[in-house]
Amino acid sequence: MIRCPRCDQGWVIRARVPEESETFLLCHECDTVWVAGEPHEGPPFLVLEEYPARFGLDGLWSNIELLERAPGR
Repeated sequence: MIRCPRCDQGWVIRARVPEESETFLLCHECDTVWVAGEPHEGPPFLVLEEYPARFGLDGLWSNIELLERAPGR
């Protein structure tokens, strides 16, 4: 597990939208989402509010499934 390169405060964890097979990476602190590739500081990236909208869902933590847990959580 790595620290978020954007905020340097959160951990990057793997998640997915339930019922979907595609996984993505998510910072549990700043809500940055990386759909492809490794986390990086600059674009391209999304914010959590944008990603679930691709599947017709609101961008809420309750609409994603965490596949890992950040340390201390």
